[in-house]
Amino acid sequence: MTIPEATIRRLSIYLRCLRHSLASGEEMVLSSHIANRCGISSSLVRKDLSYFGEFGIKGRGYKTKELIAAIEKIIGIHNRTKVIIVGAGNLGRALLKHLDEIPYFDVVAAFDKNEEKCGIEIDGIKVFHISRLSEVIKETRPDVAVLAIPPEGLQDMVDELSSLGVKGVLSFALSSVRIPRGIELSFVEIASEIEYLIYKINRRGGTKK
Repeated sequence: MTIPEATIRRLSIYLRCLRHSLASGEEMVLSSHIANRCGISSSLVRKDLSYFGEFGIKGRGYKTKELIAAIEKIIGIHNRTKVIIVGAGNLGRALLKHLDEIPYFDVVAAFDKNEEKCGIEIDGIKVFHISRLSEVIKETRPDVAVLAIPPEGLQDMVDELSSLGVKGVLSFALSSVRIPRGIELSFVEIASEIEYLIYKINRRGGTKK
């Protein structure tokens, strides 16, 4: 069975909503409560969850803690994931601080080609020169690399990370890349996200003339 990509992406949103519910003392939640917090329909919530099994209790909803654990296992974040950051500029530093606060990510190292940025620690994470990438990856064995580098260096970096056994790459630079076998590549392109947001605003008639 093929599960839609949009469904997988919504699981992360459900997870955040459920954690908020649990923190508020809600031991049981209805699909309508999840839907309202996520801004979607309750039927879509039920459909998304049905791809992975039966979680709810008829007439009562879902046990919040159990559903959180189930979604974490589906996504694969019930175990800690080792992460490296390539690029220690303003974006890379912000990512370091943010990712290090997420409990299921273990940020093990950062890299940069600028000698002045290397050798320091950011929130306890050491920044290495990019020339030490192979050495440090072999020592730390990260699963995921987050790239905060210019698009012109993306292909070479993806190729090198793949050869070193990194399983997934998230890039903040959008560029046409040949993806080596055995690695997953995703993009976060801020301009595209803002453009999509503007499109939705326009569809609602919310922009000023």
